[in-house]
Amino acid sequence: MRSIYFLGCFVLGTIAATAAGCGGDDDGGGQGGAGGEGGATSSTSSTSNGVTTSSSSGGETGDQNESIDTAEEIEIDGGLVEATLDPVDTDQDFYRFTGTKGQALYILTDAKPTADENDPRYPDLVVSLLDGQGNQIARNDDPPAGGNDSRLITVLPADGDYYIVVEECTSALGPSSCAPAEDIENFDYALGIASLDPAAADDDSLVEDKEPNDEAAQAVPLQYEALDDDTGYYTTFLIGNFGTATDVDVYSFTLPETPAAEHGLKATFALSAPPGAEGSGSTVDVSEITVFDAADLTTPYAKADPSKGGSIEVPVKVGEGAEYLVFVKRPQGEVGANDFYVLLHNRLESSGREAQEATNNDVTTPEGDLYSFDISGGGIAYTVDGELADGDAADVDYYALPLPDGANASWTISAFCGAQRHGSGLREFKVTLLNGDGTEIGDDYSATESETADLEILGRDVPASPAENRLIAMVSAGTPAADVTSRSYDCVFGFIASAR
Repeated sequence: MRSIYFLGCFVLGTIAATAAGCGGDDDGGGQGGAGGEGGATSSTSSTSNGVTTSSSSGGETGDQNESIDTAEEIEIDGGLVEATLDPVDTDQDFYRFTGTKGQALYILTDAKPTADENDPRYPDLVVSLLDGQGNQIARNDDPPAGGNDSRLITVLPADGDYYIVVEECTSALGPSSCAPAEDIENFDYALGIASLDPAAADDDSLVEDKEPNDEAAQAVPLQYEALDDDTGYYTTFLIGNFGTATDVDVYSFTLPETPAAEHGLKATFALSAPPGAEGSGSTVDVSEITVFDAADLTTPYAKADPSKGGSIEVPVKVGEGAEYLVFVKRPQGEVGANDFYVLLHNRLESSGREAQEATNNDVTTPEGDLYSFDISGGGIAYTVDGELADGDAADVDYYALPLPDGANASWTISAFCGAQRHGSGLREFKVTLLNGDGTEIGDDYSATESETADLEILGRDVPASPAENRLIAMVSAGTPAADVTSRSYDCVFGFIASAR
């Protein structure tokens, strides 16, 4: 999990109280023991995905819901169930519930403490959904908003019984894909299931696809539910379905003006998870999300391909007259058995905007005073939302990144940026980290984004005694796309103390 690119936790207004991993818990549960020594032996059989579907135990364990046959009953909208994984690296807990075809559900887990949703002393949970025959139909490891507490959003394909399996990452994915299980000190977790029913919800954060909405004039408006303290809004859950092979769903939105945002606002649209048994369980992907300014439907303002990992994160106008239209498309092919999608939409305040376009295109006058925040464990991160303007000469932006205080510390530098993969028309978007005097450091200090690959520079050593006690980030791009008008980008740069 990225240590400095934390986007925050998303919760649904109607179930915020049950989403303990997003707030309200101080320590992730009670103190779970390390597990007593026991003479437990077991024989198991597993499906091809590694989820155990039958088990017989020869000794006592921390619980008895270790198979489909012994699954514990859990109710939809019935509150949280508290339990323990013991032994934490191999225990699988099974739960059973009854659902109906087309029912949208939000399965939530909580093990990590609110203060650090990646704390290695607590389980990194993985939650899987099985059908009545024990076949895995959906799974979530880490939610798209960051952290390690699983959040699975799905739509049930049929009436009948279903099973949830909760396990630690090591059990589900193997030790090579997970943090060391021996570092886990607390084995407790909580599990809950919430229904996502826009018709029954008493707030505006659930929006349902309503046909016909294939054209701009039929767009379904998106709504926003304010947080209790009025400092922002809950994530809007957009639950859609492709009814035909050519179905296109259209939505409209206007971001609320309040609370005011000093550096402007961005609109974000992200698929809750990829389709299939290792994702949401949907039988179709979303191949394109396009955002148009409602005043000009000739060329998209932003466009992303979620099937390749893309999402929308672009600055937008707000308030009266600032309406946008969102077109959601599916790939070509036959209609599947459960062709749903869930988009997560946010009103996101920009933490810092490019402010010196007139002078920051020269390495000798890099823009400074970027928005910054401290990184847990030491270090500092800088963020900026910018734009590479069209013109006869290619626009290049330079930013000054001062090192944190601490003359005796050794530092690494990382960078995470998005442009094309966040809906922008920028192509071959590139970041190069330079020494403080503008000289090159090395090839490993540069990265280029593509349609299928994020721009990431990970943990590069900062040169000893860098010029002016800083580095400089050079931001550039190739020829922009002609069919997308946005030229926006967003970046996070982080210094972390090195262990060398």
